[in-house]
Formats: sequence, C-alpha cells, structure tokens
Amino acid sequence: MSEKLINEQALLLQTAAGDERAFYAIVRYYHPKVFSHALTFTKSYPEAEEITQDIFLKVWQQRDQLPEVVSFKDYLYILGRNQIISAMRKRAMKTGEAEEDPLENILLPDKQYQYKEIYQLILEGVKLLPPQQRAAFTMSRLEHLSHEQIAGELKVSKHTVNWHIVQALNFLRAYLGKYAEHLVIVLALQQLF
Repeated sequence: MSEKLINEQALLLQTAAGDERAFYAIVRYYHPKVFSHALTFTKSYPEAEEITQDIFLKVWQQRDQLPEVVSFKDYLYILGRNQIISAMRKRAMKTGEAEEDPLENILLPDKQYQYKEIYQLILEGVKLLPPQQRAAFTMSRLEHLSHEQIAGELKVSKHTVNWHIVQALNFLRAYLGKYAEHLVIVLALQQLF
C-alpha cells in the first residue's frame, strides 16, 4: 500500500483510547508488511493471514500500552516474531516434526541483517524491470493482489499477468545471480518466491 500514515503517534493514542477507526487506519497501513513477513516464514497464505490477524488482535487487546511504544514498527516486529515462532512450534507439534526450533537460526540478528540485505537487492532488481513487469510483480508479491485483480488494474488478461510475473522472476533470479559471493541470496529468492 503506497499511502502514507500521516500521524502514527496520534493514531496510536486514539487507538489506545478505543477509537476503532484509528485502529483500522493502522491495520490498513501495516497489514501488507506484517502479512508479507509472516508469509516469508510460513509459506502458507491461510496461516500467514491467521498470524497477521492474531498480531493485530493482540495490538487491540493491549492497546492501553500503545502510548508507551517508542517505535510501533519495532513493536509490531516483536509481536510478529513471537506469533510466528508460536505458530511454527504448534505446527511442529501437530506434524511431529523435529524438536529443533525452525526459526531459531532465521531470527538471529546476523540472519535478519542478511534477509534485509537480500530484500534490498530484490527491490533494486525490481526497479530495473520494464514497467508492466514491475507493476505486475509489485502488485502480486508486495501488495498480494490476485492475478484477476492485477489483470483488472492493468487492463490485461490473467495470462498476460502470469507471463509478466514469470518474466520478472526470471530476471530477478539472473540479477541476483550476479552476487555470487552471497550464495544465500539465490536460496532465499527460491524461498521467497
């Protein structure tokens, strides 16, 4: 979502006072970012959506703490990390996976830095895409629109949207391949897409 959150602190104070409209404005602004973060780890749209809803439910339930929050972005990140870890542990218990924490290594500060670095490289690559490919890719992967919604926005067929996204992914794989010293980039790209 490209719209700016005009006065986050005011919205947080209004939300703390129980203003649902202010809370909705915060959710609308941060939902794509939180959902994308959850999806990166879960690889499941329904699970990522459930985690995202749980995160915002916690924000609402703990809204009286919002005036004390210095950085809402960091606050959301910590809530998100905790929800994701909890969901992954529940999944591991249900499926009988190994006892090892699946997110233990991913959430270490040095790994977080690597993922941010990779994400920045991806965004740089996206800027180099032709306009239609960039638009289709951005709407699909960053805004999480369906191919049908993208086709409506771009006034093209769903087949054309799919073609643009495939071409964009192929370009990004080649673009990131130039950074051979960061072999992890190619692996991460496969996981992200």
